[in-house]
Amino acid sequence: MLFHYARVSTTDQNLDRQIQEVKCDRLYCDKQSGKNVNREQLQAMLSNIREGDEITCLSMDRLSRSLTDLIKLVEEITSKGAKITFVKENMTFTPNKNDPFQNLMLSMLGAINQFYRENLLEIQREGIRCAKMAGKYSKERKKKLSAEQVNEIKEKMKLRETNVSALAKEYGVSRCLLYQLVKE
Repeated sequence: MLFHYARVSTTDQNLDRQIQEVKCDRLYCDKQSGKNVNREQLQAMLSNIREGDEITCLSMDRLSRSLTDLIKLVEEITSKGAKITFVKENMTFTPNKNDPFQNLMLSMLGAINQFYRENLLEIQREGIRCAKMAGKYSKERKKKLSAEQVNEIKEKMKLRETNVSALAKEYGVSRCLLYQLVKE
């Protein structure tokens, strides 16, 4: 069976570039950080892997941003008798094949991905610190919609005047936010 795994870091991001033209039997997609392996679709894929299966992933950083987790995931997949291919890096890891050069490349590229993530977090912390010192930082997000707009949206959704995608576009918000408004 051919699996494909895709991941973006937030619900606002789009998976299209990772799944276009992908031919697979099962597609697993997560919309959350790659900082650890606590991802629903990743865990579902790992539990479904059988001997002879093949997994593709656009790049290593989509599977994991942690070097330790990346190595463990590749070992787990290959120990189950499956192979994994990272398309961008043009690397395939297969069961019962220990290629020292590929292991080195996995470690080096995984370390670079982890460094990149940690460096971004440090830059973010510095930006927040500077904004706080300038009195321009607040943890509270500015509301995208006024109370009047929220009521309009609720009414339109209640009367089914338009679909959720069109409403989201009209008000410049995500569909997820609209569904949350209806629940409230």
